[in-house]
Amino acid sequence: MAGLFPTIAVEVELSGVGGGWTDLRAAGDVFKDAGIVIRHGIQGSAPTDRVAATGTASVALRNSTLNSGGVVGYYSPHHASVRSGWGLGIGFRIRMQDPDTTTWHTRFIGKLDAIDPVPGIYRERVVHLTAVDWMDEAARWKLTPEVGEQANQDWSAVLTAILAEMPVQPTASSFDSGTENYTFALDTSSFNTPALSEFVKLANSEFGLIYVTAAGTLTAEGRHVRMVDTAADWTLTDASYQDLELPSTRDDIINTVRVTTHPKIVDGVANQRVYAQANVITFAAAQSRDLIGPYRDETTGEPIGATDIQPLVAGVDYTANASADGSGTDVSSDFVVVVSAGASGVRFTVTNNNASTAHLTSLELTGKRVLEHGTATQEATYATCISSHGEHVVTFDMPYQEDEDVGQGAADYILAKYKDPLAQARSIRVLGKTTALLTQILTRDISDRITLSETVTGVSDDFYINGVELMLTTDGYLQADYILTPAQDPFAGNYFEIDTSALDGADVLAPF
Repeated sequence: MAGLFPTIAVEVELSGVGGGWTDLRAAGDVFKDAGIVIRHGIQGSAPTDRVAATGTASVALRNSTLNSGGVVGYYSPHHASVRSGWGLGIGFRIRMQDPDTTTWHTRFIGKLDAIDPVPGIYRERVVHLTAVDWMDEAARWKLTPEVGEQANQDWSAVLTAILAEMPVQPTASSFDSGTENYTFALDTSSFNTPALSEFVKLANSEFGLIYVTAAGTLTAEGRHVRMVDTAADWTLTDASYQDLELPSTRDDIINTVRVTTHPKIVDGVANQRVYAQANVITFAAAQSRDLIGPYRDETTGEPIGATDIQPLVAGVDYTANASADGSGTDVSSDFVVVVSAGASGVRFTVTNNNASTAHLTSLELTGKRVLEHGTATQEATYATCISSHGEHVVTFDMPYQEDEDVGQGAADYILAKYKDPLAQARSIRVLGKTTALLTQILTRDISDRITLSETVTGVSDDFYINGVELMLTTDGYLQADYILTPAQDPFAGNYFEIDTSALDGADVLAPF
């Protein structure tokens, strides 16, 4: 039986990023009775589920004299005897070694997000930990103007620009090139927009997927990847798993799809005022300040995007005076204004090089407005199915997609895939009760394709893994629960791939 129990390493970076990993489990500090639970990936099966949520891992540590430090409070962050280097935000990972192949697999990597010591001298004296993967960084970090204007870029280029400004990077990244370029992106965002919200907009616009793998690779998977992937990575039959969720409901049948695209209107000449300072700002001698503001339509006051921002001219685009009411000496030439223009707003770094206090009385930017006046909706519907099963409408927004043909292609594709009743397994549970099953559990990850067959339900089809939950049971077995989405494609096996397959009469181009 020993060959069915993976070796587990629960590791932390006590000496900072890159300072080496300390294995708490090997030291005997992990409280085994609490188990280990890891969750990551896309937490849904619908065609609208396209971006992963923040992944989590939970374990418990011994906080009594039975730990490796031999002291109570060794893992309590505010205790006098706290372990050196221990605290919130340190690196955390879980690795598992396959006893059959001896291969180590990283199954989670991130940082400590919560440390919860159980109080009371007569209680169990443990500390419950929660760690989060890199998607938490995307959920926390807000866009800045330094991401820059994103004009005529595909989704991978926009993702790369966002990532370049983020202070915490993923372990690695892998971005598929986008299927088309967007005339403008990020123009409808604000400085309070989390990067994760932008990931959703970009994934929807591409009809792609964004997630972090178990080993920490931020992945942007283009919309054609799963369309042309026809080979199963794992085949499971009745004897392979413990539970299967496969309800038949009308909600699984989609017979009306409405996709929204967003055409843009751009000024022909870069002479529109897109930013205007609303108040007088006082600067002491030699003082510098950062000023951040959104672009706004001068007439309506609504937030807008902007492009082709014009250089500032002292005394014209900005004015500084010795008096706050605009009177007195004009000292505009003593002010230096550095502009970081983004897609939807701007950061100014303003310095008063005058020897005295002065007042910035006006500051304006001109350029071309990027406007979104109305949207376009493309619809695909199946009247026969509506008559038989009742209408089920799904709406899908592609925020940076202007091409109505792409929107119609997305609507047609979703309809073709979901308009007929299908065996839609939502989740499956597998226990590593054989060496082969354990190896598969340790190997499988988001977007792997699996084949399922089951006698009683009659399911016999392929599915993709969208989300993963791993649990180390108290008796040492590794259990996996997978969130699944249908792999069946209305044109499976007939797509023509450039430089890969020969074109014949059965081949079809991707629908969008």
